[in-house]
This record gives sequence, structure tokens and C-alpha cells, in this order.
Amino acid sequence: MPRMTAAAAAARIVRDEGGDTAFGCPDAPGGPLHAALASGGTALPTARHAQSAAHMADGWARASGRTGVVVAGAASGPGLVPGLHAAQADGVPLVCLAAGSGAPVRAVAKQVLPAASAARLPWALREAFRTAREGRPGPVLVELPADVDAEIAYDPAVDGPLPTRSGIPHPPQVAAALELLLAARRPLLLAGGGVTAADAGAALRALAGRLRVPFADTPGGRGCAGDGHELYAGTVGSSPGDQALGTADCVLAVGTGRAAGLLTGVRTVIQVDAEPSAIGGYGTTTGLGIVADARLFLEALHDAALHDAADDGTERRECARWARPAGAGARTPGPRGSGGAPVPVGRVHAELDAVFGTDACFVLTEEAYGEWSGALLPVGRPRRLLLGGRGGPPGWAVPAALGARVALAAAAPDAVLVGIAAGPGLPPAAEELTVAAEHSVPYVQLLLDRDERGPDAVRLAEAYGCSGRRITARDGLRSALEWARKEAVSTRRPVLVDVLARPDEQQNE
Repeated sequence: MPRMTAAAAAARIVRDEGGDTAFGCPDAPGGPLHAALASGGTALPTARHAQSAAHMADGWARASGRTGVVVAGAASGPGLVPGLHAAQADGVPLVCLAAGSGAPVRAVAKQVLPAASAARLPWALREAFRTAREGRPGPVLVELPADVDAEIAYDPAVDGPLPTRSGIPHPPQVAAALELLLAARRPLLLAGGGVTAADAGAALRALAGRLRVPFADTPGGRGCAGDGHELYAGTVGSSPGDQALGTADCVLAVGTGRAAGLLTGVRTVIQVDAEPSAIGGYGTTTGLGIVADARLFLEALHDAALHDAADDGTERRECARWARPAGAGARTPGPRGSGGAPVPVGRVHAELDAVFGTDACFVLTEEAYGEWSGALLPVGRPRRLLLGGRGGPPGWAVPAALGARVALAAAAPDAVLVGIAAGPGLPPAAEELTVAAEHSVPYVQLLLDRDERGPDAVRLAEAYGCSGRRITARDGLRSALEWARKEAVSTRRPVLVDVLARPDEQQNE
């Protein structure tokens, strides 16, 4: 059997599992594993802090649909805790290869796998990637052996990714779900982040079309099935989506996770989730809980509906009329009027739509999404609205945006990434903008600030090697966004647009 160092074998496995990029922190570079990854063609952006490295891998994983990889040194264990906690809370698959003990992160990781010797490292890595992806995704840490540069017997030709449990739905549960949907007068399909994670958007659209049932999405599921679809009823949190959800008498909630409490008051709920602990949190006594993979369940339900000889489709065609179809997710542009500050949030979103359209990828925390009407963002496809910050301390937004932009550079090089943060001042961990400047990672960072006396964020961005503009009047916003888009491309660095804005649409324009 061929022989190579354990580090070289690990580098091959990381590449084989889709990890063409691994994010590290200052005490990790220089070791045998880092050198092996670099020689194997894996890009290695280096963050200034272990927490930021984990957040970068988190953003990369969300944007790419693959498992993010973190390389950490012996001193990084405690610093990884906030980053892995955020990934665990949001169900993001990460594999962290760390020297030293994994004890500091045990409480915030899906699993900690020790590689007690160099010979066990390939197995531990394969198991880590499987565990990170299986069921509800999450972060897994592999404790690197001390002799990672030792030679081991390893043949890549006979090694490969480990199979995951498929999450195939139980046929009687599929039949019961179909019966409940067909018996309802106002059924609704609700897509959560689990639909995006399972790449189940096409299956959702096919089922909605077959049953002629409208579908809505949660903020975490935005864009998973297409905002422009004729049966799209809007996003929960916006007026059309909330109206559809409030009127429905039966909701099939797929991949909504622990946010299923939003379905309290719905007469009948069918909840489908890959994580058993998420089932049953919908606050109603009538319904059905199913543990299954989102895509496999939706495909099975579509097939069951297709072969339902007792239903001729007449009632299905009628039931779609109760919800607002065709353009329910359309955004209402803010007024064009002239005038000064602050810029109303509707105008901000209208200008974002005009300048970036639905090809942009937006990265923001759930707090900023709620405060600044994130449901108005122009999201047109899966993995183009990345929401974080549900768990863990501040500091996710900027590093996650950098990681997501690295992922987009390979998958959609012409796509623009826009980070959105709430002021005053730049968000925590904004010093990672220096990493973006060093590694030529361009994106637009929008800062929405209600305090005209806040700190000078533009000067701070310039100190980090980036450029920026401060906007205090609505008439200057579009030109600033257009400038930022061009400036990011020409300089290959982040560009800041700091806007004096207000979230309250009820004020006079």
C-alpha cells in the first residue's frame, strides 16, 4: 500500500470532500498540515482570530453548499468557541482540524473526534465530514495527533466519502401528509432553511405546481424556490407572507427547524425536519411530525400525488386562489422624492434592487434583518440571503461575508456580495477587512446608521486598507452604491457605504 505522511493524506481527503478552501488563524500556519494543504492546492486565507476563521468557514459553507473547513493551532481552542457555537445554532456544516485538546469546544460542537495516532487521522476526517453533513448539519472538531507528519499506509484509490443516512420518509407518513393537504381548504407549503440546505427548491416548486398549492418561505429559506414563481405567496415577516400564513388552515412546514413556533394558531401542521428534536414545536395539537430529508420527502409526496388516482386535480387548481399568487414577494420601491436625511428603509431597498438586482448575495444578521426590513431585499435564488447571529456573541457578519465572497468567486464570479450591518460604527470583528484587502476579496459593506453623531466608519475602513463613502441624503445613495460596486471590482477590496437611514416607514418621506 502507498505510504505518505498523515498530513498529506488529510490534505487529499479535504480536497476530496470538496474543501478547496480552508480558513486558519495566526497560530496555525507553518505546521505540516498547513504545508500539505497548500501544496495540495487548497487555498488558505488566514484570519486574525480563531473566531473569525470559524465564521469565514461558516459563510463559505452557506454560500457554497459544501462543508466549511477550519485549521486551528494549539492555542486556538477557546477562540473557536463562539464561531462553532454560531455554526451549531444555525445548522452549518463545518470540520475543524485543531492541534491540542478539543475539550474547550465540546459543548458547542456536534462531535469531537480524537485522532489518537497518525494512522487514525484519515478515518477521523472521513467520519467528521459525514457527521457534519448528516441529519441537521453542524460543526465537528478533529483533534490532530502530535505525529501528524509521520508516515502512514494510505491509498487514495480505496478511500472515499462515507455514506450518510438518507433520511428516506416512511411511506404511510407521506400518504397521511397528502391526505391532510388534499382535505384542507387553504393549504400552504412553508419552506425553511432546511429546504435550502437539502437543495430541495426544485422539489418544492414541482410539488406546489402539482397540487396547485401556494408556498411561502421563512427568512432562512428565502430564494430557495424562486420569488418570481406564480404560486409564491411571500416571506414570513413581510405582509404577503404573514397574510398567507395567518389565513392557512393547513401548513406543510419543511425544514423550519426550531422556528416552528411561528405556526402557533394554525389548525393543522405537518412538520418535516431532518432533526428529531425539532419536531413538535409548532404549538398545535392537530398535525403530523415527520423526520426525513427535505428533498426526499418532497419528491416522495410529489410522486404520491402523481399516482393518486382518486384526485382528478380540480380541487387542487381551485385551492391556489386563496393566497396572493404571482408576485406576492414583489417589493414596493420607496418614493423617489428629493430631500435629505435620513434615508427611509424602503428607499434603501429600492436602490439596492436597482443597482444590484436579484443576482446579489446578501449577508446580514437576523437582528439587522428584523430591524431593517430584510424581507424587502431582492433575493432571487437559493443561497443568496445568508442570515446568521442566532447563537453566539457579535462578530459573525464581516468574517462570514468574506468567506461567502470567496465561495462566490469560484461558483459565480460576476455575482456581487453585499454585507448589511446596523450602526453606529462598523460591526464587531470588522478588523478582518484587512484580511480581505490582503487576499483581494472584494465586496460591498453597507452600514445603516440612525445616529448622525456616530463614529467615523469610513476613516476606520480606510485604515483597514479599504475605501468608503458616507451618505446622509437619499439622492446620493444610488450613485454611492454604483460607485461601490465598481470600486470593489477595480480595487479588489471591500468598499464601505455608510448611510444615515431610518427603519420606520411610517414617517413622512
